[in-house]
Amino acid sequence: MIVPQLLTLDTTGLSPDPAEILELGRGVFALVLFAISVYAWSKRKQPALLIVAAAFLPFFAKTILDVFYPKSALLDLARPLFDFIALALFFVAIVIRPRKDLGKGTA
Repeated sequence: MIVPQLLTLDTTGLSPDPAEILELGRGVFALVLFAISVYAWSKRKQPALLIVAAAFLPFFAKTILDVFYPKSALLDLARPLFDFIALALFFVAIVIRPRKDLGKGTA
């Protein structure tokens, strides 16, 4: 009787549900993309890259909230709000005009 129970223990702490694994992957991927975007911004100093980096943060925040507060009525409102914020930031990053570098002239 004890042996079958020991075999079914989940010692990894991860759920075998593929949807939950993908949600965690989404958060980690968003954090990695945020870091890459900030690094790219530090090299090129384009404001659009900083806006793109900020757009990845709501995806990461959504994952963190899902992990710590999986059943919350407040999160039912926050999840779509985070999606809206991220989409709005991506839109702004796409339509923003790159500023012309006034320091470089034709000499």
